[in-house]
Amino acid sequence: LLNALRAAGADSHAALHARPVQAPLARVEGFPNAASTLVKALDWHVQAHPDRTHVLFYRTPEHTELMTYAGLKASAQAIACGLSRRGLTKGQSVAIMLPTCLEFFHCYYGILLAGGVPVPLYPPARLSQLEDHLRRQAGILESCLAPILVAVPEAKLAARFLEAEVGSLRHVVTPRELTAEGAGSESSSEKLQPEDVAFIQYTSGSTGNPKGVVLTHANLLANIRTWGRAIRLDSTDAVVSWLPLYHDMGLIGTWLGS
Repeated sequence: LLNALRAAGADSHAALHARPVQAPLARVEGFPNAASTLVKALDWHVQAHPDRTHVLFYRTPEHTELMTYAGLKASAQAIACGLSRRGLTKGQSVAIMLPTCLEFFHCYYGILLAGGVPVPLYPPARLSQLEDHLRRQAGILESCLAPILVAVPEAKLAARFLEAEVGSLRHVVTPRELTAEGAGSESSSEKLQPEDVAFIQYTSGSTGNPKGVVLTHANLLANIRTWGRAIRLDSTDAVVSWLPLYHDMGLIGTWLGS
């Protein structure tokens, strides 16, 4: 690693420091302590500071995307409407097989707003491995009885065989398709309870068949609030992560915790 840094030379060091610096985060008054679900926590932020930056996503070293709390809610509502048009009902699972991207955030909250249960799946390392990867993921889709898989466009053709492998699966769609189908519609989000499932986290399957761990809104909020107090994380802190969003530390520890 040290040799690689030395080989990078002064040019890369200068380029790094030439990037615009994000302004310090303003302190927020209060916390959504009364929020009993993740959706209510998001609603608190939307009401308190809709235009506050929630996520800065470095898609490439030169291209940074920004997402506000209001932007997350609006995009999630469009996804929720698209899912409802696809026939999703309360309590049904929706698998998310996307790389780390802003669309992942939209889909996660869109599934919750539609009353569904997000099930993050890790995407293939290479698109050339997509078909083989989907065959390995079929067991998870069958286990959680997911009627919908949200994936990259390249997965749509390769996923055709899943219709025979997974009896519950009806649709393989992209975030763009769901957004287009839900555009202009009013979201009638399901009322969630603390004991409702916030998502199902599956084990890697490296030592056996993947096993699902059910996490409720109450579970997640209790865990997040406990370690948030322990490390004294507050609204002036920026959390930097390169962990994928299908990983529990990337999803819970970094995003939902922040």
